[in-house]
Amino acid sequence: MRFQFALAAIAISSVSAVPITDRSIFDKTSTITSTKHINAPVEDVIATLHDFQTMINLNPLVTKSVVDPNDPNTITISDSVPLFLGITFPTTYTAHFEAVPDGMNTNNSAQAGVTLHNEWRAVANPSGGTDLTETDTLTANFLLSGLVTDELTTSHNQLMDTLAAKLEAAAGTA
Repeated sequence: MRFQFALAAIAISSVSAVPITDRSIFDKTSTITSTKHINAPVEDVIATLHDFQTMINLNPLVTKSVVDPNDPNTITISDSVPLFLGITFPTTYTAHFEAVPDGMNTNNSAQAGVTLHNEWRAVANPSGGTDLTETDTLTANFLLSGLVTDELTTSHNQLMDTLAAKLEAAAGTA
């Protein structure tokens, strides 16, 4: 079944990455939330969230990123998305990053009409350290939604684990 969805994804992704303003009745919107406790000061976590290039490079799917010379908060990102049997699919999308006092927001426009809004929030935990929560609002064609959700969840959980390990090592709490 995943093979069939992968073929549909390949066919559909030939559509340009132009943002879609009129959504289709075939689109599905999902919200995905992940939380990770990090044994590091909240200030360090927020500083890393505000370092957009570092956050991009922590994503295991990213192969390349290019900052827009006219807007340093807009970055074109290339990913290599695993499909099946070791086959990967390259995709490129534009992300706009915004630093907020307790984290960051990101808006992504990808191929095949996939749009994603990420909110990363860092909150000091009463027992020490920081609780980092990522809330993603994903809109995609229902045929692609499951595949995109799976890859997003897997890659961002790996990103959070790598971020936690990096910050905990720096704080000497690993």
